[in-house]
Amino acid sequence: MGDRRLFRPKWVLTPDGIREGASVLVEDNRITAVLDAGADLSGIDAEVVELADQLLMPGLVNTHTHVGAGPVGRGISEDYPLPDGMPFYVPLSRLWRWAYQERFRESFRAVMEWDTLGMLRSGTTTIVNHASTDIHGYLDIAARSGIRTWTGPTIPLDVTHRLGQLDRTAGDGSAERPDSISGDKQNSELAELEEMFATWDGAADGRIRMLLGPAAVHTDEFSVLQGVAEAAQRLDCLVTTHLCQAPGELAETQRKYGTTPLRVLERAGLADDRLIAAHATYLPVEDYELAASSGITIAHCASRKAKEALTSPFQVFRDAGIKVSLGTDGFSCDMVEELTLATTLGKIATGRLHTPASAEVLEIATAGGGRALHRPDLGVIEAGALADLVGISLADAATWPVFDPIQTVALYASGRDVRLVVVDGEIRVRDGAVVGTDIAALRAAADTALQEIWSTAVDEGLLTEVLPSTSRRNGAVPCPTS
Repeated sequence: MGDRRLFRPKWVLTPDGIREGASVLVEDNRITAVLDAGADLSGIDAEVVELADQLLMPGLVNTHTHVGAGPVGRGISEDYPLPDGMPFYVPLSRLWRWAYQERFRESFRAVMEWDTLGMLRSGTTTIVNHASTDIHGYLDIAARSGIRTWTGPTIPLDVTHRLGQLDRTAGDGSAERPDSISGDKQNSELAELEEMFATWDGAADGRIRMLLGPAAVHTDEFSVLQGVAEAAQRLDCLVTTHLCQAPGELAETQRKYGTTPLRVLERAGLADDRLIAAHATYLPVEDYELAASSGITIAHCASRKAKEALTSPFQVFRDAGIKVSLGTDGFSCDMVEELTLATTLGKIATGRLHTPASAEVLEIATAGGGRALHRPDLGVIEAGALADLVGISLADAATWPVFDPIQTVALYASGRDVRLVVVDGEIRVRDGAVVGTDIAALRAAADTALQEIWSTAVDEGLLTEVLPSTSRRNGAVPCPTS
């Protein structure tokens, strides 16, 4: 008999709904039973984990993020007046390229680990990391931290080409791409990624899976997209990309291919159920039928788009039969907060109080992520499922007393309420603290790394265009205005 634990929360979230007073028995890395309230537990030989006033729910599945990118860019360009149609990330491209230099490689790994553990600490048990830099560093972190992940480097990895730079002369939001990355270079990166599969795919007892990650239709050569499709079939792996994230992307794609991004993916052989497509904010309505029939999953990132003054489509995709999952994108690490924003912004977008319902959003953030990853044993609490679990305390003033745990979690909790995280049967967060990690030391190391990156970037003039005059980096202290 392997390691056994009996988790005893106040509520358990199962596929059939809330079961108050139930207990969950885990052996090794699998759930073996969900026991009703009143069941005789005296004969069970297992470590008992009491979770008073907590909801035990499936681990959250973050289907789109870029580990390490968010801490670099947070709180810099959110108030910047973007040209119409330009995505938020373009003004930060030079900063990210600076941060991803070899000179910062070792120190930047502390930032990546800080970001990863921030996700773990706030209830994410599975990360789909569309890696922006240092994939080897991230893989080492994932192996040590205990997180479950699907990951692969973005193709092309060159951030300036991938994101572009500010071009105020373009009237359609297009970005300038001064560094042309040839198809040969992109295909070379794809070949290198394929070689990594032999080492890393299935590593850490299966917690680490590799995937293929072309950046987007408008930045990758068509031959590369075709190569990704062929490799995905050969390697039997998933693919992730960005889709219809901004008007400029559609304009560039139209000029290059004469059609929409999803139609290009279809031509390349990528529009199928292996594909997780981030955002799709500007997916043309005429492409909804293709998105539904092809089986792609759209990773909805509510918080990221809200910071661009947008309510990215969510319920309309579901109504059209398109599969949807949740992601944070790079700037947030809190998937519980993402539940709240996906729910509230979704209601604003529909103008209906009941759509989307809290239970639907929570299901999409858990089992929906499992479906996107072709893992029906992820994101559910039932016998035979993987033991990826999260305990959220609802005893705080913002959440207690509790009438409906599902609505309470989806609308009033945050990642700071997470007390327990279990991944693959192992307790990784206990009593709100990451097990076996000196968080204070890691926090200090991440801060030291970013302070150096920011200071040198400012000295180089890389942020002159985006820093507001009130920024402390310009020597002024922001003051409220009357």
